[in-house]
Amino acid sequence: MINKILRKYRAEGVSGVLKASFHSILRHHGPMIHPVQVALNELMNQDSFVVVQIGAFVGNTPNDPLYKTLSRQLQKVNGTLIVVEPVTCFFQELVKSYQNIPGVFFENVAIADHNGTAKFYRIGVDPSMYGFSSDLCQLGSLKEKHMEAAFNLLRQTGKENLSVEEFCLKHKIEETVNCITFAELMRRHNLSRIDLLQIDAEGYDFEILKMVDFQQCPVRFVNFEHALLEEQRKDAMQLMRKNGYTLVNYGFDTFCYKKADKHISKRWR
Repeated sequence: MINKILRKYRAEGVSGVLKASFHSILRHHGPMIHPVQVALNELMNQDSFVVVQIGAFVGNTPNDPLYKTLSRQLQKVNGTLIVVEPVTCFFQELVKSYQNIPGVFFENVAIADHNGTAKFYRIGVDPSMYGFSSDLCQLGSLKEKHMEAAFNLLRQTGKENLSVEEFCLKHKIEETVNCITFAELMRRHNLSRIDLLQIDAEGYDFEILKMVDFQQCPVRFVNFEHALLEEQRKDAMQLMRKNGYTLVNYGFDTFCYKKADKHISKRWR
């Protein structure tokens, strides 16, 4: 079984492994819908909505929870999508992905605890040129130890491959990126509320959640990646519950919703 997972990872990367896992779930438990998709469907019925995606990468990827729906629906509904990506080469691809789609605003920055610059750690080459999955490009983070955390996760799930680890550590680079705080992001776009906050910051998710003033800026739905939080995962869960959210763990993510939206939980079960 582990060898089968490893072969799938080498061939298709993390998204291929997740897709195969969900297909297995479907065979045994019937159809399931990702909570983010349910939330998006709910938002489409509103007169207007605001979605903020932090860590958008290039947009059009199999594991992006927003692109497939919003790239189509934003041409039909009155919605706003703010996409945040700090790495310039990925940001340029992100802009191309949403080219000519109305209601999309772009920020070539990282969300951090200050306005200015910070060190960002990522793989500095194209993995596909070395025979590895292009998904490895998504391992960039403001946290230097992020890659170590990523490989700890792979070991725990039986998907770790020594050659992949050696490759990533060999080609890891450090670069300077522009940063703004979450409050500055809100100010720039004159936001007083967010309908869906999507965070995939590769281990920096909890730091971003702590910046959100949920009282001053109501956020209807939140989805963040918990898989790489390690010891901060429990604190992240407590923070969201303290702010009145019900939590659902789904794959590598945690989806958060309020009591008023309890009815939508039936749609992904």
